[in-house]
Amino acid sequence: MKRNFNYALSDSEGSSQLATPRFIIAHSTATPNGEAGAIARNMKNGINTSQTYVHLVIDDKSIYQVGELGYVAWGAGSPANSLAPVQIELCEFTDHKRAIKAYKHYVNWLRWSAKKYGIPLALDTNSYRGIKTHSWLVQHGYSNTDHTDPWQYLPKIGISKAKFAKDLTKGFSGLNIALTK
Repeated sequence: MKRNFNYALSDSEGSSQLATPRFIIAHSTATPNGEAGAIARNMKNGINTSQTYVHLVIDDKSIYQVGELGYVAWGAGSPANSLAPVQIELCEFTDHKRAIKAYKHYVNWLRWSAKKYGIPLALDTNSYRGIKTHSWLVQHGYSNTDHTDPWQYLPKIGISKAKFAKDLTKGFSGLNIALTK
């Protein structure tokens, strides 16, 4: 799956600060049946008013890059934003087949991002580094928000914390991740 850059922020938008590579942040959109292109477009169009965006938005068919990888994004609150070179939004679907396909792409991109920045594939552990859900960041004082994503969504599609952690360790074969633009 090739990244789409149609809604990527320009050089004058978003943060120009490099992120410290401690976390890869796993989000979900809380927008039922919202597709990646629409979510990314809303982030791009609302950058000056909402000041909220992530690096990547993923659904079952596509991945859109909004923020520049390696730089701070404004998706998880403070201080988490400055500690995450990649934050990824999973689009939520009521159609189970679409939901699982999107989830598999999400897992593989979380894995790719962690490997790219030398971050452990461990999910929501007490370690200073790893893949962290927005919910974990809030619970452990790394976010000044009250979000619980992706845990309001993943159980609805049959994904427990144990399964998510295992999937992050193993990944999914047969899914194409384009490492270039």
